[in-house]
Amino acid sequence: MYSFIVTKMVLKETALPFFLSLAAMSLLFLVGKLFTHLEPLLAAGISLEEFLKLNLLMLPIFLYILIPICTLLGVLIAFIRLSRDSEIIALFACGTSPSRLLFPVLIVCMAAFLSGLLISGIVVPEAKRQTSRFMDDITERALMRGLPEKQFFTPVKGLTFFVDKAIKGTRNYRGIYIRDARGKAMTYSILARKGNLSTDAKSGKIALELLEGRLIRIDQRYELADTILFDRYILSLASEPESTKKRRGEMTTLELYRLSRSTGVSNRRRVKYLIEFHKRIGVPFGAFLLGLLAAPLGIFFGRGGISAGICAGLSAFLIYYIAILLGTTLADEGTLSPGLGVWLPNIAFSILVLYSCGLLYKKGPIFR
Repeated sequence: MYSFIVTKMVLKETALPFFLSLAAMSLLFLVGKLFTHLEPLLAAGISLEEFLKLNLLMLPIFLYILIPICTLLGVLIAFIRLSRDSEIIALFACGTSPSRLLFPVLIVCMAAFLSGLLISGIVVPEAKRQTSRFMDDITERALMRGLPEKQFFTPVKGLTFFVDKAIKGTRNYRGIYIRDARGKAMTYSILARKGNLSTDAKSGKIALELLEGRLIRIDQRYELADTILFDRYILSLASEPESTKKRRGEMTTLELYRLSRSTGVSNRRRVKYLIEFHKRIGVPFGAFLLGLLAAPLGIFFGRGGISAGICAGLSAFLIYYIAILLGTTLADEGTLSPGLGVWLPNIAFSILVLYSCGLLYKKGPIFR
């Protein structure tokens, strides 16, 4: 009965800061992400219902990263509060062992780990696919309304228009500049005297017909370039053909594993698939480690004030996140294997968790 009361108390103390931090950070990330899509959204005249749908589609994408830090903050703030009010000292004085105190934290961390696996492995890929389709529809609607006059217009990433004159009542234009960097291999700069938007009768896809112009192609490394003069050129404004295929971020964890084991995949792609596969498991496991680390940090720093404890916790998260980024970068460059690139930070933080819990067992709630 006593153990149940302690478990219930810790879970209750953890729940409120976890959900509050998750809501606040989700809102912050959503605002930042939506700001990058603001131009096509406004140009398409998006409705309130569509705007809410887009928010719901994007939200799971951020949970993949937010669950680790919110788990850390939830446990950390709970134990800082218990430590500041001397409840931790009272629990230890009553014979409560560190194991009994950390048991509810273990439940929270395991829940964060399992939910992270589910979200990163299944929910996020589907959310990315649906968001991509939604933004393609929004972009097409924005283009159907026409190109604005005398201003740069970027309806989709990598595609920028500038029109000197738009003829009212039509979709005809004069003095057109286009920069098309949607492809990875080449960047296109197009200048045309005139052009008009049209829709293909069969496919229903929108295209821009350009007349009397010049096309300049430049490769990614700026080593090769050529210029083509044309009388008529059709620029497709639909998604690139390869975008209909699943990207790494749109694949489930199981699909990534199967592709990494496929014989028909190049070594370069295999490495990328393996990095993404290990991240899908390693980052949720990081939520498990950070939550366990937060408990002793909250106890040790709680007496010094909430700011000191939160600074220590956020510093731990930043170090972990930077270590993951560094490890995956080194793995992508071939310096480390994909597994080591992701799991070395987890191994290091596992040692730190064991050391912190060991200090808690030896010295109790007062860190001397």
